[in-house]
Amino acid sequence: MTGRRVLGVAMASAAVAGAGLATAGEAKAATPYNVWDRVAECESGGNWSINTGNGYYGGLQFSYSTWKAYGGQAYASTANRTSRDNQIRIAQRTLASQGPGAWPVCSKRAGLTRTNGAAVQVGGGTTSRGGSTSTGELAVDGSFGPLTTKGVQKWVGTTQDGSFGPITKRALQRKVGVTQDGSIGPKTVAALQSRIGISRDGASYLNSRTVTALQRYLNSHVL
Repeated sequence: MTGRRVLGVAMASAAVAGAGLATAGEAKAATPYNVWDRVAECESGGNWSINTGNGYYGGLQFSYSTWKAYGGQAYASTANRTSRDNQIRIAQRTLASQGPGAWPVCSKRAGLTRTNGAAVQVGGGTTSRGGSTSTGELAVDGSFGPLTTKGVQKWVGTTQDGSFGPITKRALQRKVGVTQDGSIGPKTVAALQSRIGISRDGASYLNSRTVTALQRYLNSHVL
């Protein structure tokens, strides 16, 4: 088990009363962009439906045991099979019990605390960040949301479904001239930074500075 993943537990949890099932694509924009999106960007590249077969699922990379213990199976068998908002609900339960240390690396990168994680209101119905402006351009806000992902997909020539999955990642790597392994690490980020005209800063993931510059680049060259 790697240090950045949600810790597995064997404890039982009360079922979520009245919870309905949802697909992974539902309600992605129901809750405004928040600290959990930053954790997800670090854990999974912001892909809430990811399942790479490594034993961790969804945007926040829940283990099966953690997801089950905190009531996640009221929504779906594994985290990747339900919505972003439902994953955040279970993350808040995990946070209340285990604290930010459940995501040892990514909680620090994202600035997750017990207070700000619990304060997120799920299903608020407000437009999420990482969206577009009234002119159709991307909002330059440093958030790698679904619409920014679609802009990247248009640039690299993949299906514009808003999901930053392996196909899109490999296409992006091909676009910037690095090994196409589907893993966005420091080499990919450095090559992307050079391509979009900003200095390399040694980031190992798509940080806010890089995403902001990428949004400007997409607005000028693609959209």
